[in-house]
Amino acid sequence: MKRRKFLGAGAVMAASISMMPSRLFAAWCEKCFSPCPIDNAFINTLGTRDFVQTDKITIVAPQVASDSSLVPVEIISSIKAERLYLFVEKNISPLVFQCTLYGSAEPYVSLNVKLKESSLVYAVLKEGSRYYRASVHINVLAQAC
Repeated sequence: MKRRKFLGAGAVMAASISMMPSRLFAAWCEKCFSPCPIDNAFINTLGTRDFVQTDKITIVAPQVASDSSLVPVEIISSIKAERLYLFVEKNISPLVFQCTLYGSAEPYVSLNVKLKESSLVYAVLKEGSRYYRASVHINVLAQAC
């Protein structure tokens, strides 16, 4: 009787991934996620520090976070944007999230972020050649390890 060899889940996943076209994987931008001050993070990621302050971006986050390892943040906007970025001013690597929006979507994103300490959180949207920004300050009571 012939024995069948079963592949583990990891082997099946690796085999499946190796068959996917490389363009499905996002390119890693090392300088975008490198440790630097917030102004450098804007330059490294966006190529500019020139933003239009707007009230068309709403950041929903707690004013006070009791635990900095799990801070819920929602970004809501009526701007039909191409890209969305989230920066945390005092994190070692300020860029914490970026995504591409297709079909001129009006963004709604909900995620949990880790804050190093009390800080400004910036949501930046790219529409055409313009960048729009809103910010909110979050106070941290207990820092995560």
